[in-house]
Amino acid sequence: MKNNVVYLSAIALGLFAASCSDKNQPMPEPVNESGAVSFRAAVPKAPRSASTTTSTIKEFIVYAYTGGKPYMQDVHVTRNGSSWVYSPVMYWPNTPVNFYAFSPNITNVPATAQPELGSIPGYKNNGTTDLLYAVNMGEVAKATPVSMNFRHALSRVTIMLSSSNSKIGVRVSYVKLHNVYLQGTFNFPQATTSPDFPDNVGNWDNLKMSNDMMVFAVIGDEDIFDLTPTPVDITDNNLGISYFLPQPLTQLDFDGTAYSGNGIEVDCEIYDTATGAKIWPNAATPPAQLVPESPTGRLFFPVTTDAVDKWEMGHEYIYNITIDNPDVLKPIIFDVTVDDFLLEQ
Repeated sequence: MKNNVVYLSAIALGLFAASCSDKNQPMPEPVNESGAVSFRAAVPKAPRSASTTTSTIKEFIVYAYTGGKPYMQDVHVTRNGSSWVYSPVMYWPNTPVNFYAFSPNITNVPATAQPELGSIPGYKNNGTTDLLYAVNMGEVAKATPVSMNFRHALSRVTIMLSSSNSKIGVRVSYVKLHNVYLQGTFNFPQATTSPDFPDNVGNWDNLKMSNDMMVFAVIGDEDIFDLTPTPVDITDNNLGISYFLPQPLTQLDFDGTAYSGNGIEVDCEIYDTATGAKIWPNAATPPAQLVPESPTGRLFFPVTTDAVDKWEMGHEYIYNITIDNPDVLKPIIFDVTVDDFLLEQ
């Protein structure tokens, strides 16, 4: 696994980007002597257990073409123990076959758009689905299964929150990602996605529906939590939103009245731990940092760095945000000096 670490200091903010490995332990291939097309599926090792892996993938959808014509259309292949089954069974033609597969089954595309040769148009990202894809080009009749190596089509974003300042208490209510694209068209690579060819990857275009996406919300009393020195993954046991369209990122900016660009919004309240008094937001907090009809205030953090100006497919981005002494809290402090007596002669 290739790791890149970038440190920021916008209160205290770190970003970690990891590229998922395509290495998997080889598995024995069962022999099929019937002439039927059979499959075997593998998924890259993921950095977090909630992502789909070779052991957890349950189904995939196959489109196949031979001689420039459809051969398998919307075929659902499901796991049956250690093998993969589908119906009706298809048999090898005399011409090479190109296979395009994705997992899981897609329901979040427009009703008028069906996956075409080499693309998935109008995919609407809900943030909870780890979309996978695989391509096998020019396959010919064989007794062993078609070995389909799946890759992650989306970027994974994780937000970790903590506070190590014992003098303040930070209670979080909501967390959003600002101005992210929620719809796009995925284009399969026109090359086999085997582990031997890690550069054979798809791409996204026609990105649209830029909007905010809530990644954490206080739904019930059990969701309310105060930050501690130990970083907490805010998506755990909450909305489960971690997956985003790969996309270019723009710098977070503030024009004096509103924020623009891409960023992370943390809605919270800050207390003095010694007295229990609420110290932010307060009467001096500007309107842009107040949440309407809520006692919380808004803190904003960038998602870009000198090294990261886009989210890439198959990469995970972990944002470690530590709220210790934010700029919104500007305590009155003193520095004392005393002039010497002037001596009179």
